[in-house]
Amino acid sequence: MPPPKDEDDSGGEEEEEEEEHENALCGACGDNYGQDEFWICCDACETWFHGKCVKITPAKAEHIKHYKCPNCSSSSKRARA
Repeated sequence: MPPPKDEDDSGGEEEEEEEEHENALCGACGDNYGQDEFWICCDACETWFHGKCVKITPAKAEHIKHYKCPNCSSSSKRARA
């Protein structure tokens, strides 16, 4: 007889995602991921940043379609010049 299944199998995926983020370092300050902090990912270089480090609030982030971090923003400006 197979062992009984856990009723809540969805928790494993969530835990894996949390563990993945725990290793994330802010591209601006170098500090670790904190669950209670807002983070935003650059769509160009895929680096994560604390919202406070790049002056982006959760409300402001809702209106951003493609976020570019300060490094990628200045790189694209230099490439055009």
